[in-house]
Amino acid sequence: MIDFNNRPGGPHLVVTAKTAGVIQFFDAATLRKTGEIAMPASTHEMVLSPDGKQVFASVYGGGIFGKNSNPDRRVAVIDLASQSVVRMIDVGADVAPHSLMMDRDGILWCTAELASAALAIDPQTSAIDRIDTGKAAHWLAVSHAADKVFAACKTSDFVAVIDRTARRMVDRLPVPTLSESLCVSPDGGTVFVCSHQTPELYVFDAHSHALRHRLAVTGGEGRPNQLKRARISPDGQYVCVSSLLDNHAAIFDAATLSQIASLQTPKGPMGFGFAADGRHAYLCCHDDAVVLEFELATGAVIRQFFTASGCEFIISYR
Repeated sequence: MIDFNNRPGGPHLVVTAKTAGVIQFFDAATLRKTGEIAMPASTHEMVLSPDGKQVFASVYGGGIFGKNSNPDRRVAVIDLASQSVVRMIDVGADVAPHSLMMDRDGILWCTAELASAALAIDPQTSAIDRIDTGKAAHWLAVSHAADKVFAACKTSDFVAVIDRTARRMVDRLPVPTLSESLCVSPDGGTVFVCSHQTPELYVFDAHSHALRHRLAVTGGEGRPNQLKRARISPDGQYVCVSSLLDNHAAIFDAATLSQIASLQTPKGPMGFGFAADGRHAYLCCHDDAVVLEFELATGAVIRQFFTASGCEFIISYR
């Protein structure tokens, strides 16, 4: 079974350009822009539907984490064939929806930052269960092997552990240097969590919640208190980490947990996506509105293309 959140890529790319208020489409072979959608408010994250025909996109609203003065309450449903918004899911309050993931039952999981919660949304009926996380949940990832959802409470000292079936918080993964982005390996066994205060990657067992390792992220300046992203390749071989203020990205071998590459980037590196060939990945550099295509094994940048302002997240799809 394909993990819906770590699936192989394809010949098309879709990118959120949150500052410009648009979502853009590109041809992965030529990097030519093929379409654009004007969004009703700043849109940050995306996830593919189980059938790969639609994208769910979080309409976060104005501002940034901790300074969201004009939050939104919607998740957009975008048809990829027509490149159009076909409907909106109202999550019930102005909670600044952000991170999105799918589970094997077709439930859309979404963080509700200003509600300190994670939301389990039925995309067919728009029915929503709200799970209290105690602090502002900003990122989440699903482990089907452990039947859990992990929600990183950004700049708080833990990751909330949610029982996916019972839909309640059951534990915390302690991150004393404060949590940032996270990802779960495709086999569901390992959780990787970025530290907010230090250049580190925490590695947890998804079943027992035990901390296995604290890995140093080398190559950047190591500036404290910065946004970091983590994403794992669909084959589970590579873990990619970006550091916004350092203008830096690192690549780890997921099996050995050794850092195998480091690259300096344009300003504001954020979200990763993965190419169809399994050998290349994409990195959105938000502040310079450019996406890099790089080799996973070496970190070598092979191509780049420009987007509208504020590119944050990218998906390669079939």
